Amino acid sequence: MGALNSPFMRNLSLLALLGATASSVGMANDSASLQVFKEWLRAYNSGNESSIRAFWDQYGGGRQPDDRVALDIRRHGATGDMAIVRIAEEGETHIVAVMNEARGTSSQSTVDLVSTSPPVVARIVGHPLPSDEKLPPRATSDADLATKIRGFVDNSKGIDAFSGVILVAHHGNIVLDQAWGFADIDRRTGNAVNTQFSLASMNKMFTAISVLQLVERGRLILDDSIGRYLPDYPNHELAATVTVRELLSHTGGTGDYLTPEFTTHKSDMRTLSDYVNLFGSRPVRFKPGTRFEYSNYGFILLGRLVEVASRQEYDQYVRDHILGPAGMRHTNSVPETGYVAAIGYSRTPDGLRPTDSTFHLPASSAGGWYSTAYDLFLFARALQSGVVLSPSLLKRALTWDSIHPVYGFGFFLFPGLGYGHSGASPGCNAEFHILPESGYVVIILTNRDPPMATDTNDVINAILPR
Repeated sequence: MGALNSPFMRNLSLLALLGATASSVGMANDSASLQVFKEWLRAYNSGNESSIRAFWDQYGGGRQPDDRVALDIRRHGATGDMAIVRIAEEGETHIVAVMNEARGTSSQSTVDLVSTSPPVVARIVGHPLPSDEKLPPRATSDADLATKIRGFVDNSKGIDAFSGVILVAHHGNIVLDQAWGFADIDRRTGNAVNTQFSLASMNKMFTAISVLQLVERGRLILDDSIGRYLPDYPNHELAATVTVRELLSHTGGTGDYLTPEFTTHKSDMRTLSDYVNLFGSRPVRFKPGTRFEYSNYGFILLGRLVEVASRQEYDQYVRDHILGPAGMRHTNSVPETGYVAAIGYSRTPDGLRPTDSTFHLPASSAGGWYSTAYDLFLFARALQSGVVLSPSLLKRALTWDSIHPVYGFGFFLFPGLGYGHSGASPGCNAEFHILPESGYVVIILTNRDPPMATDTNDVINAILPR
Protein backbone atom coordinates (compact mmCIF):
# COMPACT_ATOMS: atom_id res chain seq x y z
CA MET A 1 0.00 0.00 0.00
CA GLY A 2 1.09 3.62 -0.42
CA ALA A 3 4.52 4.29 -1.88
CA LEU A 4 5.40 0.71 -1.14
CA ASN A 5 2.32 -0.39 -2.97
CA SER A 6 3.05 1.26 -6.31
CA PRO A 7 4.37 -1.38 -8.73
CA PHE A 8 2.24 0.29 -11.35
CA MET A 9 4.81 3.08 -11.41
CA ARG A 10 7.20 0.70 -13.14
CA ASN A 11 4.55 -1.52 -14.69
CA LEU A 12 2.86 1.44 -16.33
CA SER A 13 5.21 4.40 -15.85
CA LEU A 14 3.60 7.74 -16.53
CA LEU A 15 5.72 9.63 -19.01
CA ALA A 16 3.46 12.59 -19.64
CA LEU A 17 -0.03 13.84 -19.04
CA LEU A 18 -2.14 16.39 -20.90
CA GLY A 19 -1.24 18.23 -24.08
CA ALA A 20 -3.16 20.69 -26.23
CA THR A 21 -2.82 22.52 -29.51
CA ALA A 22 0.30 22.17 -31.62
CA SER A 23 1.57 23.14 -35.00
CA SER A 24 2.47 20.60 -37.64
CA VAL A 25 5.61 18.67 -36.68
CA GLY A 26 7.67 15.74 -37.93
CA MET A 27 7.74 14.13 -41.35
CA ALA A 28 4.88 14.67 -43.74
CA ASN A 29 4.31 10.93 -44.12
CA ASP A 30 4.08 10.33 -40.38
CA SER A 31 0.72 10.05 -38.70
CA ALA A 32 -0.24 12.96 -36.46
CA SER A 33 0.32 10.83 -33.38
CA LEU A 34 3.83 9.84 -34.51
CA GLN A 35 4.69 13.42 -35.39
CA VAL A 36 3.78 14.58 -31.91
CA PHE A 37 5.60 11.67 -30.28
CA LYS A 38 8.80 12.43 -32.21
CA GLU A 39 8.57 16.05 -31.13
CA TRP A 40 8.16 14.99 -27.51
CA LEU A 41 11.03 12.51 -27.84
CA ARG A 42 13.39 15.22 -29.09
CA ALA A 43 12.57 17.35 -26.07
CA TYR A 44 12.77 14.37 -23.71
CA ASN A 45 16.16 13.22 -25.03
CA SER A 46 17.60 16.71 -24.62
CA GLY A 47 17.28 16.25 -20.88
CA ASN A 48 17.00 20.02 -20.83
CA GLU A 49 14.30 21.56 -18.66
CA SER A 50 13.73 24.53 -20.95
CA SER A 51 13.28 22.28 -24.02
CA ILE A 52 10.88 19.97 -22.20
CA ARG A 53 9.00 22.96 -20.84
CA ALA A 54 8.77 24.47 -24.32
CA PHE A 55 7.17 21.26 -25.59
CA TRP A 56 4.59 21.23 -22.81
CA ASP A 57 3.98 24.97 -23.14
CA GLN A 58 3.14 24.34 -26.79
CA TYR A 59 1.06 21.23 -26.14
CA GLY A 60 -0.27 22.06 -22.71
CA GLY A 61 -3.39 24.03 -23.55
CA GLY A 62 -2.48 26.83 -21.17
CA ARG A 63 -2.13 24.56 -18.15
CA GLN A 64 0.84 24.86 -15.84
CA PRO A 65 3.35 22.23 -17.05
CA ASP A 66 5.43 21.97 -13.86
CA ASP A 67 4.35 18.42 -12.94
CA ARG A 68 4.85 17.12 -16.47
CA VAL A 69 8.25 18.77 -16.86
CA ALA A 70 9.45 17.40 -13.51
CA LEU A 71 8.15 13.94 -14.42
CA ASP A 72 9.97 13.90 -17.77
CA ILE A 73 13.20 15.03 -16.15
CA ARG A 74 12.99 12.31 -13.48
CA ARG A 75 12.14 9.70 -16.07
CA HIS A 76 15.03 10.75 -18.33
CA GLY A 77 17.36 10.43 -15.37
CA ALA A 78 16.30 6.79 -15.07
CA THR A 79 16.19 5.79 -18.75
CA GLY A 80 18.68 8.08 -20.43
CA ASP A 81 17.98 8.86 -24.08
CA MET A 82 15.44 6.68 -25.85
CA ALA A 83 15.26 5.65 -29.49
CA ILE A 84 12.40 4.22 -31.53
CA VAL A 85 13.10 0.61 -32.53
CA ARG A 86 9.85 0.04 -34.38
CA ILE A 87 6.25 1.18 -34.48
CA ALA A 88 4.08 -1.73 -33.37
CA GLU A 89 0.76 0.04 -34.04
CA GLU A 90 0.01 3.26 -35.89
CA GLY A 91 -3.09 5.30 -36.61
CA GLU A 92 -3.79 8.99 -36.80
CA THR A 93 -4.72 9.21 -33.13
CA HIS A 94 -2.91 6.20 -31.63
CA ILE A 95 0.53 4.65 -31.87
CA VAL A 96 2.50 2.07 -29.91
CA ALA A 97 6.28 2.33 -30.20
CA VAL A 98 8.95 -0.12 -29.00
CA MET A 99 11.87 1.82 -27.55
CA ASN A 100 15.53 1.21 -26.71
CA GLU A 101 16.79 2.99 -23.59
CA ALA A 102 20.35 4.14 -23.03
CA ARG A 103 20.56 2.01 -19.89
CA GLY A 104 20.26 -1.07 -22.11
CA THR A 105 16.61 -1.90 -21.44
CA SER A 106 13.55 -1.82 -23.65
CA SER A 107 10.18 -0.18 -23.13
CA GLN A 108 6.95 0.45 -24.95
CA SER A 109 5.36 3.87 -25.34
CA THR A 110 1.72 4.51 -26.21
CA VAL A 111 0.44 7.81 -27.58
CA ASP A 112 -3.22 8.79 -27.83
CA LEU A 113 -4.53 11.98 -29.39
CA VAL A 114 -7.92 13.52 -28.74
CA SER A 115 -7.89 15.12 -32.19
CA THR A 116 -5.53 15.63 -35.11
CA SER A 117 -6.46 19.06 -36.42
CA PRO A 118 -4.86 20.55 -34.49
CA PRO A 119 -3.14 17.65 -32.69
CA VAL A 120 -4.23 17.38 -29.07
CA VAL A 121 -2.37 14.95 -26.83
CA ALA A 122 -4.54 12.88 -24.50
CA ARG A 123 -1.69 10.88 -23.02
CA ILE A 124 1.79 9.50 -23.56
CA VAL A 125 2.48 6.54 -21.30
CA GLY A 126 5.06 3.79 -21.21
CA HIS A 127 5.98 0.55 -19.52
CA PRO A 128 9.14 -1.58 -19.44
CA LEU A 129 9.57 -4.69 -21.56
CA PRO A 130 11.45 -7.80 -20.41
CA SER A 131 14.96 -8.16 -21.81
CA ASP A 132 15.30 -10.42 -24.83
CA GLU A 133 17.60 -12.86 -23.07
CA LYS A 134 14.96 -13.51 -20.38
CA LEU A 135 11.99 -13.56 -22.72
CA PRO A 136 10.72 -16.87 -24.13
CA PRO A 137 9.48 -16.85 -27.74
CA ARG A 138 5.87 -15.75 -28.18
CA ALA A 139 3.48 -18.63 -27.55
CA THR A 140 1.64 -20.12 -30.50
CA SER A 141 -1.33 -21.50 -28.55
CA ASP A 142 -2.74 -21.63 -25.04
CA ALA A 143 -1.08 -25.00 -24.40
CA ASP A 144 2.22 -23.57 -25.61
CA LEU A 145 1.70 -20.51 -23.39
CA ALA A 146 1.29 -22.72 -20.29
CA THR A 147 4.44 -24.67 -21.22
CA LYS A 148 6.48 -21.52 -21.73
CA ILE A 149 5.31 -19.95 -18.46
CA ARG A 150 6.23 -23.13 -16.55
CA GLY A 151 9.63 -23.21 -18.23
CA PHE A 152 10.30 -19.54 -17.44
CA VAL A 153 9.31 -19.93 -13.79
CA ASP A 154 11.18 -23.21 -13.36
CA ASN A 155 14.36 -21.50 -14.55
CA SER A 156 14.25 -19.01 -11.65
CA LYS A 157 16.60 -20.28 -8.98
CA GLY A 158 17.88 -19.61 -5.47
CA ILE A 159 16.71 -16.56 -3.57
CA ASP A 160 15.03 -15.26 -6.75
CA ALA A 161 13.04 -18.43 -7.37
CA PHE A 162 9.38 -17.72 -8.00
CA SER A 163 7.14 -18.33 -4.99
CA GLY A 164 3.41 -18.05 -5.47
CA VAL A 165 0.56 -18.93 -7.81
CA ILE A 166 -0.08 -18.09 -11.46
CA LEU A 167 -3.52 -18.41 -13.00
CA VAL A 168 -4.09 -17.62 -16.66
CA ALA A 169 -7.49 -17.95 -18.31
CA HIS A 170 -8.55 -17.41 -21.93
CA HIS A 171 -12.15 -16.65 -22.83
CA GLY A 172 -13.20 -18.03 -19.45
CA ASN A 173 -11.23 -21.29 -19.69
CA ILE A 174 -8.30 -21.81 -17.31
CA VAL A 175 -5.06 -22.27 -19.25
CA LEU A 176 -2.72 -22.51 -16.25
CA ASP A 177 -3.33 -22.70 -12.50
CA GLN A 178 -0.14 -23.72 -10.71
CA ALA A 179 1.79 -23.00 -7.52
CA TRP A 180 5.51 -22.84 -6.80
CA GLY A 181 7.63 -22.30 -3.68
CA PHE A 182 6.80 -22.33 0.00
CA ALA A 183 4.02 -20.69 2.00
CA ASP A 184 6.03 -21.41 5.17
CA ILE A 185 9.73 -22.10 4.65
CA ASP A 186 10.46 -23.24 8.21
CA ARG A 187 7.67 -25.82 8.18
CA ARG A 188 8.30 -26.69 4.51
CA THR A 189 4.65 -26.01 3.70
CA GLY A 190 4.39 -25.58 -0.04
CA ASN A 191 2.26 -23.03 -1.80
CA ALA A 192 -0.83 -24.59 -3.40
CA VAL A 193 -3.39 -23.31 -5.88
CA ASN A 194 -5.78 -22.67 -2.97
CA THR A 195 -3.24 -20.89 -0.75
CA GLN A 196 -4.41 -17.49 0.46
CA PHE A 197 -2.09 -14.55 -0.27
CA SER A 198 -2.12 -10.97 0.91
CA LEU A 199 -3.50 -8.69 -1.80
CA ALA A 200 -2.00 -5.43 -0.45
CA SER A 201 -3.69 -2.65 -2.48
CA MET A 202 -5.52 -4.99 -4.82
CA ASN A 203 -8.73 -4.88 -2.80
CA LYS A 204 -9.05 -1.20 -3.69
CA MET A 205 -11.04 -2.69 -6.58
CA PHE A 206 -13.57 -4.01 -4.04
CA THR A 207 -13.84 -0.54 -2.51
CA ALA A 208 -14.37 1.17 -5.85
CA ILE A 209 -17.04 -1.33 -6.89
CA SER A 210 -18.81 -0.90 -3.55
CA VAL A 211 -18.91 2.87 -4.05
CA LEU A 212 -20.16 2.54 -7.64
CA GLN A 213 -22.87 0.10 -6.57
CA LEU A 214 -24.08 2.70 -4.09
CA VAL A 215 -23.92 5.36 -6.80
CA GLU A 216 -26.13 3.15 -8.95
CA ARG A 217 -28.61 2.84 -6.08
CA GLY A 218 -28.70 6.59 -5.52
CA ARG A 219 -27.03 6.37 -2.12
CA LEU A 220 -23.89 8.25 -3.26
CA ILE A 221 -23.32 10.87 -5.96
CA LEU A 222 -19.94 11.03 -7.69
CA ASP A 223 -19.68 14.82 -7.76
CA ASP A 224 -20.86 15.38 -4.21
CA SER A 225 -18.28 16.56 -1.71
CA ILE A 226 -17.54 14.00 0.96
CA GLY A 227 -18.78 16.45 3.59
CA ARG A 228 -22.34 15.69 2.52
CA TYR A 229 -21.89 12.15 3.86
CA LEU A 230 -19.32 12.85 6.59
CA PRO A 231 -20.63 16.09 8.15
CA ASP A 232 -18.47 15.65 11.24
CA TYR A 233 -15.22 15.26 9.27
CA PRO A 234 -12.54 17.16 11.27
CA ASN A 235 -11.13 19.25 8.41
CA HIS A 236 -14.19 21.06 7.12
CA GLU A 237 -12.39 22.64 4.17
CA LEU A 238 -11.23 19.25 2.86
CA ALA A 239 -14.68 17.75 3.35
CA ALA A 240 -16.29 20.63 1.47
CA THR A 241 -13.99 20.47 -1.57
CA VAL A 242 -12.96 16.84 -2.18
CA THR A 243 -15.52 14.82 -4.16
CA VAL A 244 -16.29 11.11 -4.31
CA ARG A 245 -15.08 11.09 -7.92
CA GLU A 246 -11.72 12.59 -6.93
CA LEU A 247 -11.16 9.99 -4.22
CA LEU A 248 -11.88 7.20 -6.70
CA SER A 249 -9.35 8.55 -9.21
CA HIS A 250 -6.62 9.52 -6.67
CA THR A 251 -6.96 13.19 -7.57
CA GLY A 252 -8.30 14.43 -4.21
CA GLY A 253 -4.96 15.31 -2.62
CA THR A 254 -5.76 13.37 0.56
CA GLY A 255 -2.31 11.82 0.95
CA ASP A 256 -1.12 8.61 2.53
CA TYR A 257 -1.52 7.09 5.97
CA LEU A 258 1.76 5.14 5.98
CA THR A 259 3.50 7.68 8.16
CA PRO A 260 5.52 7.63 11.41
CA GLU A 261 2.31 8.70 13.16
CA PHE A 262 0.54 5.63 11.83
CA THR A 263 3.40 3.36 12.92
CA THR A 264 3.05 4.71 16.45
CA HIS A 265 -0.72 4.07 16.54
CA LYS A 266 -0.93 1.02 14.29
CA SER A 267 -2.16 -1.27 17.04
CA ASP A 268 -5.06 1.14 17.69
CA MET A 269 -6.35 0.99 14.11
CA ARG A 270 -9.38 -1.29 14.39
CA THR A 271 -12.00 0.59 12.37
CA LEU A 272 -12.01 2.99 9.45
CA SER A 273 -13.18 5.70 11.83
CA ASP A 274 -9.93 5.22 13.76
CA TYR A 275 -8.00 6.31 10.66
CA VAL A 276 -10.22 9.37 10.27
CA ASN A 277 -9.70 10.29 13.93
CA LEU A 278 -5.93 10.08 13.43
CA PHE A 279 -5.61 11.84 10.06
CA GLY A 280 -8.83 13.80 9.61
CA SER A 281 -7.37 17.16 10.63
CA ARG A 282 -4.81 17.19 7.80
CA PRO A 283 -5.36 19.64 4.93
CA VAL A 284 -5.37 18.62 1.26
CA ARG A 285 -1.94 18.39 -0.38
CA PHE A 286 -3.03 20.27 -3.52
CA LYS A 287 -6.17 21.67 -5.11
CA PRO A 288 -8.48 18.66 -5.59
CA GLY A 289 -8.97 17.54 -9.17
CA THR A 290 -5.80 19.13 -10.55
CA ARG A 291 -3.32 16.23 -10.40
CA PHE A 292 -2.96 12.50 -9.81
CA GLU A 293 -1.33 11.32 -6.59
CA TYR A 294 -1.89 7.78 -5.35
CA SER A 295 -3.69 8.06 -2.01
CA ASN A 296 -4.19 5.18 0.39
CA TYR A 297 -5.98 7.49 2.79
CA GLY A 298 -8.42 8.47 0.03
CA PHE A 299 -9.56 4.85 -0.14
CA ILE A 300 -9.95 4.78 3.65
CA LEU A 301 -12.38 7.66 3.19
CA LEU A 302 -14.20 5.77 0.42
CA GLY A 303 -14.60 2.85 2.82
CA ARG A 304 -16.19 5.21 5.34
CA LEU A 305 -18.57 6.47 2.64
CA VAL A 306 -19.58 2.87 1.97
CA GLU A 307 -20.31 2.38 5.65
CA VAL A 308 -22.36 5.57 5.95
CA ALA A 309 -24.31 5.08 2.72
CA SER A 310 -25.02 1.37 3.25
CA ARG A 311 -25.32 1.38 7.07
CA GLN A 312 -23.08 -1.68 7.14
CA GLU A 313 -19.48 -2.16 8.19
CA TYR A 314 -17.19 -2.10 5.16
CA ASP A 315 -16.13 -5.75 5.47
CA GLN A 316 -19.71 -6.97 5.68
CA TYR A 317 -20.83 -4.88 2.73
CA VAL A 318 -18.07 -6.35 0.56
CA ARG A 319 -19.00 -9.88 1.62
CA ASP A 320 -22.71 -9.33 0.92
CA HIS A 321 -22.48 -7.41 -2.35
CA ILE A 322 -19.25 -8.56 -4.05
CA LEU A 323 -17.84 -11.77 -2.61
CA GLY A 324 -21.18 -13.55 -2.22
CA PRO A 325 -22.57 -12.77 -5.70
CA ALA A 326 -19.20 -13.64 -7.28
CA GLY A 327 -18.94 -16.96 -5.41
CA MET A 328 -15.68 -15.93 -3.70
CA ARG A 329 -15.71 -18.15 -0.61
CA HIS A 330 -12.03 -17.80 0.33
CA THR A 331 -11.54 -14.02 0.34
CA ASN A 332 -11.56 -12.02 3.55
CA SER A 333 -9.90 -9.25 5.50
CA VAL A 334 -8.08 -11.87 7.59
CA PRO A 335 -6.69 -15.31 6.67
CA GLU A 336 -9.35 -18.01 6.77
CA THR A 337 -9.22 -20.48 9.65
CA GLY A 338 -8.16 -23.90 8.39
CA TYR A 339 -6.72 -22.50 5.16
CA VAL A 340 -3.02 -22.04 4.43
CA ALA A 341 -2.07 -18.37 4.27
CA ALA A 342 1.32 -17.63 2.74
CA ILE A 343 3.85 -15.95 4.99
CA GLY A 344 5.55 -13.02 3.30
CA TYR A 345 9.35 -13.19 2.92
CA SER A 346 11.74 -10.32 2.20
CA ARG A 347 15.31 -10.38 1.02
CA THR A 348 17.86 -9.40 3.67
CA PRO A 349 21.66 -9.60 3.85
CA ASP A 350 21.08 -12.87 5.73
CA GLY A 351 18.73 -14.32 3.11
CA LEU A 352 14.94 -14.56 3.14
CA ARG A 353 13.26 -13.49 6.37
CA PRO A 354 9.53 -13.46 7.25
CA THR A 355 7.90 -10.03 7.21
CA ASP A 356 5.04 -10.84 9.61
CA SER A 357 6.73 -9.46 12.70
CA THR A 358 8.29 -6.42 11.04
CA PHE A 359 5.61 -5.22 8.65
CA HIS A 360 1.99 -6.06 9.27
CA LEU A 361 -0.82 -3.69 8.40
CA PRO A 362 -4.42 -4.07 9.51
CA ALA A 363 -6.65 -4.81 6.54
CA SER A 364 -8.83 -1.94 5.40
CA SER A 365 -10.66 -0.49 2.44
CA ALA A 366 -7.23 0.61 1.15
CA GLY A 367 -5.71 -2.88 1.11
CA GLY A 368 -4.47 -5.85 3.06
CA TRP A 369 -7.19 -8.42 2.35
CA TYR A 370 -6.45 -12.10 1.57
CA SER A 371 -7.62 -14.17 -1.39
CA THR A 372 -6.79 -17.09 -3.64
CA ALA A 373 -6.02 -17.05 -7.34
CA TYR A 374 -9.20 -18.95 -8.17
CA ASP A 375 -11.37 -16.57 -6.14
CA LEU A 376 -9.87 -13.69 -8.11
CA PHE A 377 -10.67 -15.56 -11.33
CA LEU A 378 -14.29 -15.74 -10.13
CA PHE A 379 -14.09 -12.01 -9.41
CA ALA A 380 -12.86 -11.31 -12.95
CA ARG A 381 -15.70 -13.40 -14.37
CA ALA A 382 -18.30 -11.63 -12.20
CA LEU A 383 -16.91 -8.23 -13.18
CA GLN A 384 -16.96 -8.99 -16.91
CA SER A 385 -20.44 -10.51 -16.82
CA GLY A 386 -22.07 -7.64 -14.95
CA VAL A 387 -22.75 -9.62 -11.77
CA VAL A 388 -21.11 -7.13 -9.40
CA LEU A 389 -21.27 -3.94 -11.48
CA SER A 390 -23.40 -2.89 -14.42
CA PRO A 391 -21.58 -2.62 -17.77
CA SER A 392 -22.34 1.11 -17.96
CA LEU A 393 -20.76 1.83 -14.59
CA LEU A 394 -17.78 -0.42 -15.33
CA LYS A 395 -17.25 1.61 -18.50
CA ARG A 396 -17.24 4.79 -16.41
CA ALA A 397 -14.78 3.20 -13.97
CA LEU A 398 -12.40 2.48 -16.85
CA THR A 399 -12.48 6.01 -18.26
CA TRP A 400 -9.34 8.11 -18.00
CA ASP A 401 -8.74 11.77 -18.60
CA SER A 402 -5.81 14.16 -18.79
CA ILE A 403 -5.42 14.37 -15.01
CA HIS A 404 -5.40 10.62 -14.35
CA PRO A 405 -4.41 8.98 -17.65
CA VAL A 406 -3.35 5.64 -16.12
CA TYR A 407 -6.10 5.22 -13.53
CA GLY A 408 -9.87 5.15 -13.69
CA PHE A 409 -12.06 4.55 -10.63
CA GLY A 410 -10.25 1.89 -8.61
CA PHE A 411 -8.52 0.32 -11.62
CA PHE A 412 -5.20 0.86 -13.35
CA LEU A 413 -5.61 1.16 -17.11
CA PHE A 414 -3.19 -0.61 -19.44
CA PRO A 415 -3.22 1.17 -22.82
CA GLY A 416 -4.48 -1.03 -25.63
CA LEU A 417 -4.66 -4.06 -23.30
CA GLY A 418 -7.15 -3.81 -20.47
CA TYR A 419 -7.37 -3.01 -16.78
CA GLY A 420 -6.68 -4.35 -13.30
CA HIS A 421 -4.71 -3.60 -10.17
CA SER A 422 -1.41 -4.31 -8.49
CA GLY A 423 -0.46 -4.88 -4.89
CA ALA A 424 2.93 -4.60 -3.23
CA SER A 425 4.47 -4.39 0.20
CA PRO A 426 7.44 -6.13 1.83
CA GLY A 427 6.94 -9.86 1.26
CA CYS A 428 3.95 -9.36 -1.05
CA ASN A 429 3.54 -8.66 -4.75
CA ALA A 430 0.38 -9.33 -6.74
CA GLU A 431 -0.93 -8.58 -10.22
CA PHE A 432 -4.50 -8.85 -11.54
CA HIS A 433 -5.11 -8.08 -15.22
CA ILE A 434 -8.25 -8.37 -17.34
CA LEU A 435 -7.36 -8.08 -21.04
CA PRO A 436 -10.64 -7.85 -23.00
CA GLU A 437 -8.96 -7.30 -26.38
CA SER A 438 -7.20 -10.67 -26.25
CA GLY A 439 -9.65 -12.45 -23.94
CA TYR A 440 -7.04 -13.27 -21.30
CA VAL A 441 -7.11 -12.90 -17.52
CA VAL A 442 -3.73 -13.01 -15.75
CA ILE A 443 -3.53 -13.39 -11.96
CA ILE A 444 -0.21 -13.63 -10.11
CA LEU A 445 0.05 -13.84 -6.32
CA THR A 446 3.44 -14.06 -4.61
CA ASN A 447 4.78 -14.03 -1.05
CA ARG A 448 8.01 -12.29 -2.00
CA ASP A 449 9.13 -8.68 -2.34
CA PRO A 450 8.21 -6.65 -5.41
CA PRO A 451 8.75 -6.82 -8.31
CA MET A 452 8.47 -10.64 -8.49
CA ALA A 453 4.84 -10.71 -9.66
CA THR A 454 5.25 -7.58 -11.77
CA ASP A 455 8.28 -8.96 -13.64
CA THR A 456 6.50 -12.27 -14.23
CA ASN A 457 3.43 -10.44 -15.49
CA ASP A 458 5.56 -8.45 -17.96
CA VAL A 459 6.91 -11.71 -19.39
CA ILE A 460 3.46 -13.32 -19.67
CA ASN A 461 1.99 -10.30 -21.42
CA ALA A 462 4.91 -10.21 -23.84
CA ILE A 463 4.46 -13.87 -24.92
CA LEU A 464 0.66 -14.12 -25.11
CA PRO A 465 -0.38 -15.68 -28.42
CA ARG A 466 -1.35 -13.13 -31.02
